[in-house]
Amino acid sequence: MPKGRANEPLSSNRFIVDFKSKLKGVFTEVSVASAEFEVIQYKYAEKDGKPGYYAAPGAMKAPEITLKRGVTEDDSAWKWSKEVQDGKMDSARANGTIIMADYDGTPLLEYNIVRAWPKSVKMPGPNAGQNQVLVEEIVLVCEDFKRAK
Repeated sequence: MPKGRANEPLSSNRFIVDFKSKLKGVFTEVSVASAEFEVIQYKYAEKDGKPGYYAAPGAMKAPEITLKRGVTEDDSAWKWSKEVQDGKMDSARANGTIIMADYDGTPLLEYNIVRAWPKSVKMPGPNAGQNQVLVEEIVLVCEDFKRAK
């Protein structure tokens, strides 16, 4: 899948997102907070009275994925979010993929997302005084996020 010289950093110009009937499309920005753990802290005193400190990994936080794209007539993110709002979590959870592609659309990397659901969907308020594209932001929470290729 990746092209170029061995160990050469990849650059991605688009992200192809596919959550089947829930959300599909090309996104311009994707950020992921994954493999983050709570920290268990333990402070103690040594035999000589000096303070000691111990830290260990606690529970893993649910990974969050932030997707950004230009606003279009596609309201699938809002409909998906409505399922969560209505408490229909069994149907709201969906598996999906995110493919990082270069400017030609050639796939570079692929990630599998397990049992994701929208935590938030945001659209900025338009500002008539500026020339800019409106950007929709969708934050997903998932149970697992793994690199497939």
